[in-house]
Amino acid sequence: MNGHRSRLVGSIIFAVLGLMTTASVQAQSAPPDVVWKFAHENRETVPAAKAARLVADLVAQKTGGHFKIEVYPAGQLGTEAQLVEQLQLGTLQMALTPTAPLSNFEPRMQLIDLPFLFPTRAATYAVLDGPVGQDLLAGLGKRGVKGLAFWESGFKQLTSSVRPILSPADLKGQKVRTMQSPMLLDQYRDWGANPVAISFSETYNALQQGVAQAEENPLVSIDSMRFYEVQKYLTLSNHGYIAFVVLANPKAYAALPADYRKALDDAVAEARDSERKASEDLDKELLKKLSGSMEVHELSEDGRRAFTALSRTLHSKYESKVTRAALDTVYAQTKAFEH
Repeated sequence: MNGHRSRLVGSIIFAVLGLMTTASVQAQSAPPDVVWKFAHENRETVPAAKAARLVADLVAQKTGGHFKIEVYPAGQLGTEAQLVEQLQLGTLQMALTPTAPLSNFEPRMQLIDLPFLFPTRAATYAVLDGPVGQDLLAGLGKRGVKGLAFWESGFKQLTSSVRPILSPADLKGQKVRTMQSPMLLDQYRDWGANPVAISFSETYNALQQGVAQAEENPLVSIDSMRFYEVQKYLTLSNHGYIAFVVLANPKAYAALPADYRKALDDAVAEARDSERKASEDLDKELLKKLSGSMEVHELSEDGRRAFTALSRTLHSKYESKVTRAALDTVYAQTKAFEH
């Protein structure tokens, strides 16, 4: 009897252990509760692309793997304009895009793209992370997308295959590639150039084939897209700032459980801070690298004054779109950061 009871108890224990093991395996292999797609047009090597991966890792970590974000870099799901459209339709849950393409349906976003507006990175962050920037992000909700945060590509520099660009006169007649933005097109017309709107992924071929002769981009893009192979001259102008906006589909965001939503918000903010530091450090490295393949010039004070004078006229031209109040707030806020 005792032997039978022992065998019975042993069988029960074995069965319970088996059930526990099966449950453990199932828990480990259980699919996530939520799966999002996060797309952008940047190559994997740049800080913004790495930050997108970091968001996915942090969200998975913060939710125990229950919220999974799949990242699609390098234009795998389309151009920036197409990604915004997919967000609005709900076929994509998350995207990263520069502010310029967003200006086509949210004109106030052009404030960030105005040339010679931000004197330093610190001044830029003070504006973007403060009331002005947060108001711009909130305004995107009316256009069917939710703005989560501003990341960065960095300050734009000028490149050309024709001549060094040291004053507005050097741009005269040059075909300059820009993003699809009415304000950027106006900017280069005011500066005497012939602007051509070309998507980021098609810019290298356009420069190589002579469709465009010059372009503006942060050093990270000039390097990652190998523009140095088709552009001879680089001018360190810091004339404009390219901010990335991390976007989400509003319905998908609202449908997240509160703890998942917090995990996403925190991850995006943590990745923002990490990405900005990486971007600044990378600029220093890239300047040394690009100096080996391009003729590098720095914009003189006279050249800067000439460009700034033309740019302030552009600021006034766009004040009705970006609002005079916002412009005055930025002027006042950035004054403390001027050298």
